[in-house]
Amino acid sequence: MVLASAGGNTVPVIARLAATSPDRVREVIHRFNDEGMASLDPRWAGGRPLPDHR
Repeated sequence: MVLASAGGNTVPVIARLAATSPDRVREVIHRFNDEGMASLDPRWAGGRPLPDHR
């Protein structure tokens, strides 16, 4: 999405290319503008939370 934006594509075009919503495209681009490359790291964690062993 970021590369498509840098290439001059509009949000609606990028949304169609990525099969997502224009709001999601804007969210990704704004986060990239705020955080740079770090914004591209996945932010999810799968599975059950680990038990607290304090």
